[in-house]
Amino acid sequence: MSLPAPVSIPFPDISSLLGQLIKNSDSHTTLISLCGAGGKTSTLFWLAEYFHQQGKKVLITTTTRMFLPSPSHYRELIIEADPVRQLTRCQQLPDGPALVALFSHIEQASGKVAGPTPQQLDLIKGQQRFDIILVEADGAHHKLLKVPALHEPCIPGSSDWVIALVGGAMVGAKADPAQIHRWAELQALCGIAPGEPLDWPLFDRLLSHPDGVFKGTPARARRIWFINGDYQNEASWQPPLINLLARHPELHTIWQGAVREPQAIRHAIALIPGEPV
Repeated sequence: MSLPAPVSIPFPDISSLLGQLIKNSDSHTTLISLCGAGGKTSTLFWLAEYFHQQGKKVLITTTTRMFLPSPSHYRELIIEADPVRQLTRCQQLPDGPALVALFSHIEQASGKVAGPTPQQLDLIKGQQRFDIILVEADGAHHKLLKVPALHEPCIPGSSDWVIALVGGAMVGAKADPAQIHRWAELQALCGIAPGEPLDWPLFDRLLSHPDGVFKGTPARARRIWFINGDYQNEASWQPPLINLLARHPELHTIWQGAVREPQAIRHAIALIPGEPV
């Protein structure tokens, strides 16, 4: 009996790659949550702009805190604290392509915006008024690697996809507590000491452990691991990434790239059914 074989697809066609995200949803609306560290906000904006350009009706928001996006990242802004009025405002939006940012309030001290709760976003998804809902469901204090604390991340239960990010500069680097968000949690999970390498076995554990990078992911949601900010190690990383995906069939895909570059995804490691491993 043959099992799916992981393969690396260099410079994948973006329309095919991202088109998968809006297929096989259990409803008209696809909800994608982003967690981890190393470019969640940039990835959210990249996905939002791509799908908007494809004629989709897109909502961007957060279940934690984020800086208020600049007007270039949305076409309509809704700031509404009352959950019922949030639903009403979304329901009243006209049909057709849109790029809407929704938040509950602005924190004057920090300048950050807070978003709806995960449960509220489940209700907004149920309205079926958007094609795509993109949610920044985690915070990382601008670090490139994170292990969630007890109260994190804040992933809506109706998420169809969860994209967990790590900064590419962390892979193979020496562990520096100043560069890692929730250092104590990483130590407890992996038993690592400062100065030890952040090697592939460590990331293997972070992917598989229930309190690792995909903590709180709904059972039905598909998982993508995105090594973001890397375009220097393409050749040397392909064998370990293929081996990693073979050990983690719960992952749909591993993305490798740099979301701020013109070609955001430079390699996609995926399982090809019917080929021997």
